[in-house]
Amino acid sequence: MIDAAAADTPTAALAGPTKLNTLIDDNLKLENKANGKNGPLTPSSLSTNVSVPAELQEQPDYYGLYVECMEHAAYFAKDHTEFGQRLHAAHVAWQDFIILANHLTLEIASFAHTYDFDDLTPGNGYRSFIYVTDACIAHGRNICKQLLQTRATLFFRKKFFMKEVESCSQLLSSLCTCLHYLLILHEWAGNTGDLFASGRHTAEQLFELGDTINQYCFYGRCLGFQYGDSIRGVLRFISIGMASYSETYYSQADDSTILKTTRSLWTSGKYLINPELRARRIVNISQNAKIDFCKSFWFLAESELMHKLPSIVGSSIKVNRLIELPAEPLQLPLRSFGDSTAQKKLLVESDENQNKDDDIHAVHATNFVDIPVPSAHLGPGLPVSVRLLSAKRRAGMLGEGKFRGWHKPIPASSSILLHCHGGGFVAQSSKSHELYLRDWAVELDVPILSVDYSLAPEAPFPRALQEVFYAYCWLLRNAEHLGTTAERVICAGDSAGANLSIGLALMCIEQGVRVPDGLFLAYCPTLVSFVPSPARLLCLMDPLLPFGFMMRCLRAYASPASETLQQNAKHVEELAEIRNVTQKAQKDMLQPSASSSRRTSAAKSHPSSLELQNSEVEAPETAEEYLDREDSSDTFASASYHSQTVERTDLFSSQGDNSSCVSFEDDSQPIVHYPIEVSAEPTKDSASAAYIDKFLDKYLIDTATMEATEEISSTVPTKLNGSMAQHDRSSSEENILIETGRDLAVDTLQGRLQDAVNNITSTLNRCTQSYEIHGSHIQGTGGCQQDVRNMDALIARSPSEEFAFDVPKDPFLSPYWACDEWLSQLPETKILTLNMDPCLDDCVMFAKKLKRLGRTVSLEILKGLPHGFLNFTMLSNEAMDGSKHCIKLLKELLQGTPSSTPTHNNDDDSSSSSHAEVGDDQSSSRSACIEALSTTAP
Repeated sequence: MIDAAAADTPTAALAGPTKLNTLIDDNLKLENKANGKNGPLTPSSLSTNVSVPAELQEQPDYYGLYVECMEHAAYFAKDHTEFGQRLHAAHVAWQDFIILANHLTLEIASFAHTYDFDDLTPGNGYRSFIYVTDACIAHGRNICKQLLQTRATLFFRKKFFMKEVESCSQLLSSLCTCLHYLLILHEWAGNTGDLFASGRHTAEQLFELGDTINQYCFYGRCLGFQYGDSIRGVLRFISIGMASYSETYYSQADDSTILKTTRSLWTSGKYLINPELRARRIVNISQNAKIDFCKSFWFLAESELMHKLPSIVGSSIKVNRLIELPAEPLQLPLRSFGDSTAQKKLLVESDENQNKDDDIHAVHATNFVDIPVPSAHLGPGLPVSVRLLSAKRRAGMLGEGKFRGWHKPIPASSSILLHCHGGGFVAQSSKSHELYLRDWAVELDVPILSVDYSLAPEAPFPRALQEVFYAYCWLLRNAEHLGTTAERVICAGDSAGANLSIGLALMCIEQGVRVPDGLFLAYCPTLVSFVPSPARLLCLMDPLLPFGFMMRCLRAYASPASETLQQNAKHVEELAEIRNVTQKAQKDMLQPSASSSRRTSAAKSHPSSLELQNSEVEAPETAEEYLDREDSSDTFASASYHSQTVERTDLFSSQGDNSSCVSFEDDSQPIVHYPIEVSAEPTKDSASAAYIDKFLDKYLIDTATMEATEEISSTVPTKLNGSMAQHDRSSSEENILIETGRDLAVDTLQGRLQDAVNNITSTLNRCTQSYEIHGSHIQGTGGCQQDVRNMDALIARSPSEEFAFDVPKDPFLSPYWACDEWLSQLPETKILTLNMDPCLDDCVMFAKKLKRLGRTVSLEILKGLPHGFLNFTMLSNEAMDGSKHCIKLLKELLQGTPSSTPTHNNDDDSSSSSHAEVGDDQSSSRSACIEALSTTAP
């Protein structure tokens, strides 16, 4: 509420500079009369009386803010109250920071243009910080205008404006510290124009040469000052939600759901009213929270409500289907055999020759590349999940079944878009990105296949890249079943997905298969390393990608903990054992007879849409033939589609996915009944039995005890007259009676009210209690975890403490390190980034490298949008405009002329080279790139 009031433009701002200058003149005249001076005093004449640096004249906004601060400082110098004196001191300090910021921005602006991609595309980290500093000056002038308009009114909120002015002064001070870091980076780079300073220095060295940056001022009252109005409101909502969610996440495990919800609502209001407390919470979360909290918070977009949102407010599409790709080996034609049409013809010939003579098949097999299944960390055998989206039903699409009359689908599209979602390699899915993918599917009018790759830290590098590469190869192999001829295949991704898209193209080059026809990269990290750059310092103030979150995502994906690697290795061993036992059991079940083998196969495999369309399928006659058919089965035949009620979390379940799909009534699958053995004695679950016993002990036994107590109390007089009256009461029994009497005496109206007040107070304390965040890297005495910080304290901490791990220099992890031989084979690339994005320099330097190698590349830089803006298209008009710009670039890639595939000067005899020769060429190419990487990388 307070932040919104500070951000809104008052009516005085709409009056124009004339009214503002008139108000300043009136105030200065009053001050001049009070000091015994005659004549008017204007901002221009003020500079003659007071020393004002000449450099301020070059930037009118800086000069205007400086003059306004001087005027406010003189006005509040006469106010002897605490808030008045603090306002005076804040304006005096603000003037010093304005002079310093003006000097630093002018110095940086003198060389910032040398780091641009070209003259038509101005943008880099140096320009971004000038833009941020200018936005801070504009925000400060807005505060000064409000202060000038309201300071003489009866309802002047002096305390509020005191905090606003102090926060703006601290903000400009922190920006000046960042500008000092930029000068150090420029000195390191020399005159090379390298935004990474040639990679010879580390981030730790940079932060050791400067002062500690106060990150709290970026997440308090000034949060989102550098963005547009619509985006600023979204970012504040997310920041409040993050701080409130941390209260629930770090609450006690035994708290009920109602209690956690109540606490979350309470803390939301607290962080809305108190921006300073919100800033402390966010910064401390960023510094101390583990990757589990990051994943948990980002996965709020995967909730049931968010899953239903795209189908309600998003564009209407006809096909939205989740598909599982079985992990089976694939074969694709070598890239040296021509364009996509020739490769498709070769695929058809290979399918026709599968049942012919082995010699003929061997000749064709030499023209193919074996595609391995994903096996890193999690082991082989796990399916790869993809989502197919299309605005129209097209011929041959998986799961569409048979159509009659006017229901006949339109012809297959000539192009398809392969999409990789973002999320820092640790969170989100195709479902969380479905909102803008629906718009893309409608506007582009092509099918979109989005890959749900495995996420870190459970699946670190290179698992995700292997799955994306496998999904791409599966697409090429089964394009006709996705409603496309795949004449043009475009790979697109944002953030982490863009990094995977480049890695996919490099892997295609290494493996010798068809390279995508185009790449679209949105705010892409191309150098996953600790090499400092100007734009990477923007993450110190980024509301959506805080510095601590980015470092934890990087560590989880590129440098997993040893415990994670050990768990993955154990998991792979367990899966291998299960796989061996399952295969042995299948063989044992298939041995008795051929009929039983057919029943077993029917019970264990679900018919796919391809099997439904091809109704004439011959059943194997023997178990050996069945096993041979299973081993040589087509990959697509084993693919299965999920209905609109299935969604992928860690494992596939039957909840959450509200995809808008077509009806499956026309291609319904047959129902197979399985025999179930019923035992006479039901199995007992120890956990369930323990739960039932606990329930009975808590409720039934307590009730019986109360009933027994009532019966005993009713029979006490009778028994006392009998044999029990002869026994003397012990002292303990007398005390019990005395205490009971006291309780009865206190059981009055006043006592009940006191108990009620105590219960209400206790409940409110539990609902509003704030829990501390405990770090896992600081151990106290006795091995107990100690709290690493006080939530209400401001702790100065250097960002260099985050760099406590190593990142491998792998070209598939950091495409910027790839050798020129591979990069020179990349297809046409269109890069879209943001002037406020921490990955801006990555995109600029990667585009420069491709341009130097003669590749077709374009770079476009949008202003005023945050990292990940594509997820906010329905919340911000600016984000929607950015998404439309992405659609424009994708249309250019889809409508472009198919790029020529690199070929070798081979004659007819050398066209059928062996797999060993291809493998030798690939290994030598890879070794050459690794050798070049070792010589260029620091």
